[in-house]
Amino acid sequence: MSHQEDAAPRKQISADERRRRLLAAALRVMKREGIAAATTRAICAEAGMPHGAFHYCFRSKRELYGALLASDIEIDLDPVWPEISPAASPRENIRTLLLAYWSQVEADPDAQLVLFDLGSFVLRDPELRELPRGEYAASLEKVTGYIVRLGEEAGLTYLCEERAIAELVVTTLNGVAWSWLAHRDGVAARASLERFAELVAGLARNKTDRSM
Repeated sequence: MSHQEDAAPRKQISADERRRRLLAAALRVMKREGIAAATTRAICAEAGMPHGAFHYCFRSKRELYGALLASDIEIDLDPVWPEISPAASPRENIRTLLLAYWSQVEADPDAQLVLFDLGSFVLRDPELRELPRGEYAASLEKVTGYIVRLGEEAGLTYLCEERAIAELVVTTLNGVAWSWLAHRDGVAARASLERFAELVAGLARNKTDRSM
């Protein structure tokens, strides 16, 4: 058998898949060794790719940092939406979404710590400090979409603009996550979210409520 016949065919990897693997590798390096250790060479080595693969997928470290910060808004709430019902109270529906979000945050504390560290890191660099602003805007847009969807699927109307509620939610979730990273008390974090659900519910009414 010739060498050519013996060789296994090489599987082509899409650019999106290469990018995903490099992002995952960067996160692993940062978890273990910190942000400064995540050089392009170290990231490619962690991903099992040649060094040139980095610039094939990212134009710069700035673009990588932006993609990592954006990963904070990739938490998927789609599986929990079937639990949202007009028959439940606003508090119950809001609590369901908040706790579904939190369960994904709590599953990987090291990733949350990296995201907080990275956010502080880029804010100290004049060339990078716009990145958190973009990430915050994207996060706010996504949460606003969740608030609108909640209103539609749970039959709610709000006492203020959906975006204003989203700003409150984003700020509170960041605060709960930061406190939790300090004390690692999941019970306390969930209790805070329970109380927050009650507060947010005060800004919503069932559309069938005639007392409005």
